[in-house]
Amino acid sequence: MKTNHLLLFLMLLFLFSCEGEKIDFSIINRSIRVKARIDGVKTRVANDTWSEGDVIGIYMITAGEGLSAESVLAKNAKYVTEGDGAFNPVAVAHDVKFPIDGAGVDFIAYYPHGTVSAAFEYSVDVTDQADQTAIDLLYSNNATGLNKNSTFVDLDFSHQLSKIIVHLGTIDGSALKDVAVTIKGVDTKGKFSLADKSQTTSGKGNIEMKMSGDGASAEAIVLPAGSLTDATLEIINGEYSYVYDLNSAVNITKFESGYKYIYTIVLDTRSPLSATTSISGWLDGPGEMATVVKDSKIYRPVGGGTPENPYTVEDARNLSPINGAWVKGYIVGYYSGTTVGSFSNDLADNGQIKVTSLALAESPVETSGSKTFPVSLPTGEIRENLNLKTHPENLGKEVKLKGNIGPYYGSIGMQNVTAYEFILAGR
Repeated sequence: MKTNHLLLFLMLLFLFSCEGEKIDFSIINRSIRVKARIDGVKTRVANDTWSEGDVIGIYMITAGEGLSAESVLAKNAKYVTEGDGAFNPVAVAHDVKFPIDGAGVDFIAYYPHGTVSAAFEYSVDVTDQADQTAIDLLYSNNATGLNKNSTFVDLDFSHQLSKIIVHLGTIDGSALKDVAVTIKGVDTKGKFSLADKSQTTSGKGNIEMKMSGDGASAEAIVLPAGSLTDATLEIINGEYSYVYDLNSAVNITKFESGYKYIYTIVLDTRSPLSATTSISGWLDGPGEMATVVKDSKIYRPVGGGTPENPYTVEDARNLSPINGAWVKGYIVGYYSGTTVGSFSNDLADNGQIKVTSLALAESPVETSGSKTFPVSLPTGEIRENLNLKTHPENLGKEVKLKGNIGPYYGSIGMQNVTAYEFILAGR
């Protein structure tokens, strides 16, 4: 670049000196100098300031024409900061320069830098809340009517999503345990237009909120929502879950861009359980009070579904459906029909024993078909080695199997078994 600037300087010196006119040295180096500020406390999740290594995307466009394919003069240039609010191009190829003729330009910028479509749409995905600075969408379009004589490109950023914070406690002061908070039935993905700030969404889902180290609070960045219909807040504390219907609020009816909403929830750990909730909106938003009754008891599995720590039969029933999980149990019989009601452990009549399935149970002496776990035996080695018709000695043995857990034989069982291993006594 130094060589290019020198050649430009010599050419200008020659041309203008020949005409006897004054040389404008400001056109020799027209690189923009960028300063960026964050609007109040409404933007960054961490500390409302820039961090070292933050990268923004910059568009320079013809003044007054708006962002379009025809108006773009510099496209999605990457500028990085050391954390002081001053931004510089990450490489020479991203160095944006003012027009040499002094024409006016506008600037549009966003954070974090990423891929932008030909229609100037930026993809938003708030499903993963682990690194919230990576999904905290900021936008700036205030720098307008600038030219090569402008000292700085001053960018004012504001965030375009919403932030939810939940503070938790118990009515009797008892300790919170294994707390998890999930926002359900909200938009998780969408598109943001750099041209007009409009947002579109592409389907609803669940967001696991980021928990604090002590489990007493949770936070999430979410897409703005014009309606909270079918949206709920699920809180798990110990063995119980609490569900708050966000649409039941009288004053809080939507999540607006640039707002933070704080839910202070006190869990009533007495029976029946309930939650007393107060909500205060960011930027003087409205508040709500609500009572949330106990929803259900949470089943916590004994096993982990791995070869080393397989699920129990009871785990499998409560956690269904799951694919590719390991389950352990005792071989207690077979099914003469196609439901668990046809369970039998009578091996005397060999002709009644099916080779295509077997029954597992928590206990090796289980006799009730409703408490058994039906397993489909696929053709091949697994069927040949496990079926009770040709291997009656397997009755009462403990075994672990890998397969897909879900509805089977009118109950919950396992299909598509891909592996098995007998569990030796004492292991």
